[in-house]
Amino acid sequence: MSSFSTFSDQNKMHIPLSQWRDIPLHRLMLATLVEKLENKLLANSSATRVLEHWIHHYGLVTPESKLQAYRQKHATAPCPPFLQQTLLGASETQKEDVRYRKVQLTAQGKVFSEAENWYLPARLSPHMAIELNTTDRPFGLVVAALNFSRQLIRRESLWFPLPEQWEQQGIPAGSGQPICLPSYLFRHMAVLRNQAGQAFCVVIETYTSEALGFPPPAMPA
Repeated sequence: MSSFSTFSDQNKMHIPLSQWRDIPLHRLMLATLVEKLENKLLANSSATRVLEHWIHHYGLVTPESKLQAYRQKHATAPCPPFLQQTLLGASETQKEDVRYRKVQLTAQGKVFSEAENWYLPARLSPHMAIELNTTDRPFGLVVAALNFSRQLIRRESLWFPLPEQWEQQGIPAGSGQPICLPSYLFRHMAVLRNQAGQAFCVVIETYTSEALGFPPPAMPA
């Protein structure tokens, strides 16, 4: 885990998914799914919308369930310097009020992502600033009226089901036993900008392996 992430190092978990087995085919399928989810997130400005579509498409929750953000009301953390510079600009000083928000996006008791936001309330509407500070609504939904864009700053792969250089050295036959997935799959660090191109938020999002909690497809006999 990166030293600048203050959220995802907490509450470690391991999620055994008996449907997925330690065999080459299942590992290839999982690798494809991880890349598919990440590509969808990178191509969309709202991670919340992507996750909500994903969990319903793969039947991870009941049709009526919606993602909910659970905010840690008294959480505090300094903004990592490289993100702070992106948020405030190289020529600006720490005069603007920078707020911190830490949430988990969950549905039916499953945590699908964990997010840390550092944002500038002065660059939002008063209603948005109040809602972020007093409710658990996902950040992207609160500020959706800004029609914001999302720019990736950095990404980290935290787990990948295939070994290094698998395309040259092959994939081991595996044990055939259930794969015990790690807590987290990957992490994105991004900046959100309004239509004028002005940054108003930087975010660190870490995505969990609950997103892979559905059975592999049936194969032909």
